[in-house]
Amino acid sequence: MSATVAGDSAPGIGLRARFRHGITWNVVNAVFTQGSVFLSNVLVANLLGREIFGEYGMIQSTLITLSSVAQVATGVTATKYLAEFRSTDKEKTGRILGLCSTVTFLTGCVATLLLLAGAPWLASHTLRAPHLARGIMISAGFVMFSVINGYQAGALAGLEGYRVLARAGVFQGVLHLLVVALGAWFRGLEGALAGLVASSVARWILYHRALRTVGQEQGIFLTYKGLWRERRIILGFAVPAALSGLTSMPALWLANAFLVRQEGGFSQMGLYSAAVTLRALVLFLPGLFNNVGMSLLNNEKGLGNETGYRKIFWFNLAATSGIAAAGAAIVSVTGPWLLKGFGKEFAAGSGVLLILMLSTLPEIVAVASAQIVQSREKLWLSLFLIAIPRDLSMVALAYYLTPLYGAAGLAWAYTISWTLTMVIVFLLVRSLGLDPRGDDMRTA
Repeated sequence: MSATVAGDSAPGIGLRARFRHGITWNVVNAVFTQGSVFLSNVLVANLLGREIFGEYGMIQSTLITLSSVAQVATGVTATKYLAEFRSTDKEKTGRILGLCSTVTFLTGCVATLLLLAGAPWLASHTLRAPHLARGIMISAGFVMFSVINGYQAGALAGLEGYRVLARAGVFQGVLHLLVVALGAWFRGLEGALAGLVASSVARWILYHRALRTVGQEQGIFLTYKGLWRERRIILGFAVPAALSGLTSMPALWLANAFLVRQEGGFSQMGLYSAAVTLRALVLFLPGLFNNVGMSLLNNEKGLGNETGYRKIFWFNLAATSGIAAAGAAIVSVTGPWLLKGFGKEFAAGSGVLLILMLSTLPEIVAVASAQIVQSREKLWLSLFLIAIPRDLSMVALAYYLTPLYGAAGLAWAYTISWTLTMVIVFLLVRSLGLDPRGDDMRTA
């Protein structure tokens, strides 16, 4: 094994040791970052009540959707190509960093300005809640920094800078919990939204410093010279990956919008948001495995290590599936008690939570298996055969089911669409001959 990751891995370190190292520091990072989001949601729900928490959840969904679209897949692009070339072509790696930095700055600015300008129309005509316009405008700054943060986090993962990323996550997680909770305490909904913006700014500062530190350790420096030489990355990977995001996050948002437009919709959205928060707890550890697995998988691809490539894939698939299944079972049993943590009125969402727990295993299996498709740069096929069918089915099901079953209908739409996606991913991997058990590294 010839890869060297300065500051995080020693020369010759084994694949399992690198996996353990990445998972350990990613767990630390996630406990503080995602844990702070979970706790802040619980506090906001208790402070604001189910109705206003539903408004908060819908605005959060809007911000995350727009940020995901504006990021144009630079996070996953940075992870893949920095992992693949950091050991063999440091100049190219620096140009990729410059390319992602430029793209996210431009798209982040555009998305933020569009949200500011369109907030009144969005609140009045789409959400049917004109009073939310001011809150949307207050939180618009979140989009700008969230877009850049996505690329920086992806770059740190590609460089295996997990230790530095975790240190930044600890500080940012504590700060996020404080500013969001205090904002909700003193200024209600708008205060909580202002806290989201402050948290995203702090994360940007911390990630910027972390990326500079890890890059210097590995002899990789961001450069803006020769960016056009990397246009194949944009056209062949980032564009189709971005288009997948362009369909997925708006599809989620539109499905949520179908719910809030119903009578009592924001109250139903409060139940759904609470259940989604618990679902995120089940998926957070498998998600960490997938992030580390993607970085290692592409690094082994760049080095031409076929055996290591296959070992990483199968280990990651087995680990993520097992953890997701165990987590879903635990949350299904303890769900009613956990929901009461959001407030007594949220106990009615236990059925919604059970349905969402059914979605966790298909989603994790599909995401882990799709890494084969991503690592081989088959993103255009992924867009048309995975992302678009998944998102269209979700929107169609939500449109039909939410008027009939409310939050439970939205949960069923999500679960069914991911189950179909899992089947499609398996069929695509097999049809392309990208069997991780076979010797296909040189032929892909």
